[in-house]
Amino acid sequence: MRKSRAELADPKPADSGEAASGLDRQADGVPLYQRVRELLRKDLARGVWKPGNMLPTELELSERFGVSPGTIKLAIMELVREGLINRRPGKGTFVTRIDTPRGFARFFGFETPGGAVLNPSVKVVELEITTEAPAAAKKALGLGARGKVLFVRRLLSHDGTPVCIYDSYLPYKLMAGLENEKLDVDRIYYAIEKKFDIHVVAVEEMLKASLVGGKEAKLLGVQAGSPVIHIERVAFSHNNTVVEWRETIGRSDQFIYKLRSH
Repeated sequence: MRKSRAELADPKPADSGEAASGLDRQADGVPLYQRVRELLRKDLARGVWKPGNMLPTELELSERFGVSPGTIKLAIMELVREGLINRRPGKGTFVTRIDTPRGFARFFGFETPGGAVLNPSVKVVELEITTEAPAAAKKALGLGARGKVLFVRRLLSHDGTPVCIYDSYLPYKLMAGLENEKLDVDRIYYAIEKKFDIHVVAVEEMLKASLVGGKEAKLLGVQAGSPVIHIERVAFSHNNTVVEWRETIGRSDQFIYKLRSH
C-alpha cells in the first residue's frame, strides 16, 4: 500500500502570470479553489515558502492568482486541514514546522484503536556511520556500495509502552555532524532542518504485515514471531531530493497505523 505525497514540480517558482494562466475555470469540472490549492501546494513543495515562513496575505494571493479572496480562503483552509500550513490569529498564515505537534502529526500515523493521538517519547538505541545499509536504502539515496550513511535506530514509546522502532538511513554527505545532535530530544526532521536547513516536505510509504525478529521483539516488548506493522519510507526535501530511507517496525496489538492521503 502506498501513501500519496504532494507532487514535487520543477523548482522554478510560478509567477503570477503562470499561476493565473493555469487556472482554467472550466477545467475538468474541478472547483477553482481546489486548483488554487494545488498550485499553492506545489509552491510549498518547491520551497517558495519554507517551514516557519509567513505566506502572503489572502488579498495578495488573490491578486497573484487572479481570483477572489473567498476562493483563496477556501484553498488556504484546505491546506490548514492537511497540516501543511497554520493560521495564527492576528499574525498571519505560516508554513508548518516539523517541531510543532501539528507538523509532527503529518508524518506520524500511529494511533490507539480508539483514535487517540500519540505524542511519543524518543530514545536513540543505536547510532553509527557505516557503509552498510539495505539495498533499497542505497538505491533510494542514490549511493554506491561504499557510500556512507548515518544509521539511527530509535524506539518510540507512549506512556511507557513501546510503539515502534525507527531505523533511519541518512546520506552522510548531506548530514555530516548530525550524529552529534541530541536526537532523543529533537525530532530527527527538525534536527535536520535546524542544522542543515534541509526541510522534509513529503514522504512515500510502503506498508506490509510481517513477523518480528528476536532483537526487535525485545525492544517492542512482544514475543518473537508476533505480527507487526512494517513500513518502508522515503522522505523528500525540496526539488525531489531524497534525504532519508526509513524502516519502521510497529506494534499491531495495541496501536493502529492510519494513512492520510492529501
